[in-house]
Amino acid sequence: MTVLAPVVMVLFPPVAIWGLTTYWIPEPMSLAILIPLALAPFLLGRFIPMTVSVQTVMKVGFLMVVVSDAIWLTPNGFAATGARMVEDLKLPEAWDFIGKMPTKLGAILSLVFATTINYALYGKAIRQGTIVWGKIDGISQFVLIFLAFTSIWAMGLMGAVRSLLRKYFHTYNLIPDFTAESFTPTLSYSAWLITGITVVFFIVVSVAVFVALRPLELKGREPEGSPVPAGTK
Repeated sequence: MTVLAPVVMVLFPPVAIWGLTTYWIPEPMSLAILIPLALAPFLLGRFIPMTVSVQTVMKVGFLMVVVSDAIWLTPNGFAATGARMVEDLKLPEAWDFIGKMPTKLGAILSLVFATTINYALYGKAIRQGTIVWGKIDGISQFVLIFLAFTSIWAMGLMGAVRSLLRKYFHTYNLIPDFTAESFTPTLSYSAWLITGITVVFFIVVSVAVFVALRPLELKGREPEGSPVPAGTK
């Protein structure tokens, strides 16, 4: 593929964030500035001789998915306490834009864009490649399991953000709890706890996968006797 494909994938998140910050939705310019960037590989690819492998484009695409997902999940601060947040628990001023809604929408657009490119490459591989039914790398099945666990990891982090919004309330603004035993953990503490549980779970499952994939030693079988007709001694 043309070298513009991975270049556009890398440039798409910052350009999308800049466009949405400068021209907020529903202004047409918020999306119009992304159209030439998205069409650049198709329009200019014929005039640029430099090419890269499809595997490289897919690796860059998945890397941008991880970066965009990290931007999407980064909160405005490290404690879900609403507007009056302690300065030490806020994002640094230089990184404050990550917690803003235009940045989140730019990350979401990048996720959709990279996923669309990878899906197009996958469809092209299915049409042009040779499929051997029943032949697949065994480790790929376990990779799918780990992807599902990673989704549960993200759900745990997002659940902590939503649950901690209640602050010092059993039910926010309805049943307060300002006793000495009341405690609302920070997002940092919750993230370390959830991540620790997930990593331990990954290690346990990895050991199980290693045992399952370990080649079994063939044991010699005892010689079997010849069949004897019924009624004979």
